[in-house]
Amino acid sequence: MGFEHLKYDFPKMPDEIRTMIEAEVARQVKIEKPSFRSRKAAGRMLVASLVAAMLCGATVFAGVGLYRMQQQKIGEHGVSVNIESSQEKENTSVVIPDVKMEASYLPEGMVETGTGRYSFSDAKDKGGVTITFYRMDTGDDAFEVKHGDVVSSEEFTAGGYQGIYQEYSKLYQDEITFNQRIYVAYTDVHYVMEMYVASDVSKEEALKIAENIKLIPTDSTDDKLVIASDWSSYQEGADKEAEGYECKTITSVAKEKFKNIYAVGDSFLINEEGLSANVSEVKILDDIQLLDAAYVEEELKKEVDDNQKLRPATIQYIKDGDTDTLSQKIHSREVAQKLVYATVEYTNTSEKEMTDVLIFGALPRIREVDGQMQIVAEEQPKAKDQWNRVVNQGLSDMREMIYYDVRGGERENNYLKNIQPGETKVVHMAWVVTEEELSDLYISLDTSSGGYEFSESSLKTGYVDIRQ
Repeated sequence: MGFEHLKYDFPKMPDEIRTMIEAEVARQVKIEKPSFRSRKAAGRMLVASLVAAMLCGATVFAGVGLYRMQQQKIGEHGVSVNIESSQEKENTSVVIPDVKMEASYLPEGMVETGTGRYSFSDAKDKGGVTITFYRMDTGDDAFEVKHGDVVSSEEFTAGGYQGIYQEYSKLYQDEITFNQRIYVAYTDVHYVMEMYVASDVSKEEALKIAENIKLIPTDSTDDKLVIASDWSSYQEGADKEAEGYECKTITSVAKEKFKNIYAVGDSFLINEEGLSANVSEVKILDDIQLLDAAYVEEELKKEVDDNQKLRPATIQYIKDGDTDTLSQKIHSREVAQKLVYATVEYTNTSEKEMTDVLIFGALPRIREVDGQMQIVAEEQPKAKDQWNRVVNQGLSDMREMIYYDVRGGERENNYLKNIQPGETKVVHMAWVVTEEELSDLYISLDTSSGGYEFSESSLKTGYVDIRQ
């Protein structure tokens, strides 16, 4: 699924964490939203605060009493998770230390794929768990999140800390989706963990991972610090959204700004260093037989039949759950998918060698409406419709390239290792689209933005018109 659907997979989170997850989990969709720790001796909490004070200087307002993470049911399928103090707040300043995370248990076959990210080796970056933290800079008992569409929710204890496990609706049984959530309150160091758990991890294994996570105060810059965001920043973002604060994503621009438009065969600069590009040929195909099998990813292989022909995409019409109902499918339809196969020639027009040159191709759907150029949005419901969201379960939901046949860089991905002055290198890229979208297609080779919005950079670089 595309990035625009990720709001249905994850609750509100800090921008830096959302960016990290979006890049890794572009096709994992669904809203499934988001227990309780044993009491710890007040003396231990005071010792922890003293240790923290020696390690870090950022103070917060917090009581020294005991804290309890708890859940409260809201309606039939809603849950509120919060931390409550068993004592009155005291005007005591405590210190939040920098901490490192130790995960002493992972299921067999699960590997670390990034800071706080773990997935099974045979399904890297498609599931597993993603772990983030909130730094409770406004006090531990300021923590509260509310979620709907909850199938089940229960309290548990993780290494002496209280936690809550939740499971959400899973509409797509044959896909890996993040349909579980775990919260754990580390009140002795003033952090709350939020763990996103995919459907390829069992509840039992997820709880075992959580139960074996420790946060250890550290003053060493050599240690890996946890990915954390101040709770005050989280609250500020949530308040803005509640007030109707609009995202800054630009999906519509005046026609006069949409002026750098090229035809197939035109050359144009794509960066200030002198790299030019030419989309020399574009083919619209029903199958993937032109693709080099060595560069075809598993996701694309699953999208074709035994004759290498693309299967149709299933378009699902969903009514999202809330605190009283669970998400449900209203109806669905099928639409034919096509492969857009482009030959792109990159030329170094400068007098210097270029190394590790990033290449990226997106396929935005753009249409003129009343003098505005608009990124074509997903289908919207009419007043009489029971659904409120559309989900394309095919690869045609992605606007980034799903195939490219030149690899380079440190991770052998979408980089050209080098281009000598005057040299031209050829890359083949491909995307999957629905047959209905062929009249709205443009190619963007801008490396700083995808196919879901206009940016200053993409408008400057320009678009290649490949509408059919």
